[in-house]
Amino acid sequence: MPDEPYLDLLDKVDFNPIFIMGDHRSGTTALYQILVATECFNYLNAYQIIKYDELLDGYINGTQEQTRQELEQLFNSLQISDRLLDEVKATPDLPEEYGFILKNSGYESYLSPENLKLFTQLCKKIKFISSLEKPLLLKNPWCFPNFIYIKSVIPKAKFVFIHRHPLYVMNSKLKAVRLMLSVKSSYIQLINKEYKQIFDQPIRRFIFQVLYSGLFNLGLRRVTQQSLLSTSYFLEHIKLLPIDDYISIRYEDLCQTPELTILKILNFLKIEAKATLDYRKLITPRSLKLLPEVQRSRAQICSKLQAYLTYCSYQV
Repeated sequence: MPDEPYLDLLDKVDFNPIFIMGDHRSGTTALYQILVATECFNYLNAYQIIKYDELLDGYINGTQEQTRQELEQLFNSLQISDRLLDEVKATPDLPEEYGFILKNSGYESYLSPENLKLFTQLCKKIKFISSLEKPLLLKNPWCFPNFIYIKSVIPKAKFVFIHRHPLYVMNSKLKAVRLMLSVKSSYIQLINKEYKQIFDQPIRRFIFQVLYSGLFNLGLRRVTQQSLLSTSYFLEHIKLLPIDDYISIRYEDLCQTPELTILKILNFLKIEAKATLDYRKLITPRSLKLLPEVQRSRAQICSKLQAYLTYCSYQV
């Protein structure tokens, strides 16, 4: 591993991360991108995931920019324009999830005792090659139902929770997974080894397609169960976090009043934006049209999630 000779340089690097916490398809990417655009934070990007094992080597030996440009050329040769599952432009600088580094290394996608050492290393690497002065901002939806463990091992961690009406979260999950399993994304293959393996194994891919299909409502049942588990965890454990360590926002409010919402977050973090932004141009609200299967089950799903809907002030 190219970085091996330089790992001891990380020993004195300190970090107190800020975690964006939310379910998949709840707006975590949009929030991450906007907060990064304020120029207030260090963050993990696609380049750092793809070239993780040579980040220190490239930084210390002055080849980082050349490697990044070569990666950009690869993106162009593969005709990568967006992430496929949404209209987010895919570049080497795109803010991404640390879960990919964990999973690509053979661990679970969420933070655990088994991968804590790797997670600590990646945080220190990003800080070392970026700016020692800026706080580290991270996101990984797999850790949404796991924030109490994170707080226990990183006591100074802060959390920015983002919520979205669960009906639209489920709807978006189904659309995204079905699209990802039907059309190969060159971008996702670069950052997610498991995704590449799924497309290299037709039987495995077919099984996933069935599990997320409309057959016997299998897909809807899966995403409903996922939402029940994650929202129940949130409601049961949020009271265990000190009130000064987290803030909650809604995706819908981020779309309607982006500047006010971002300034609210920065104020909570006691950070002043370094860039002047047109916040309206930084966010595109997602479709509100529900799939027929989701619409048919709307009342039943909302009944199961009533406690969470009430907490977030959502209408059924």
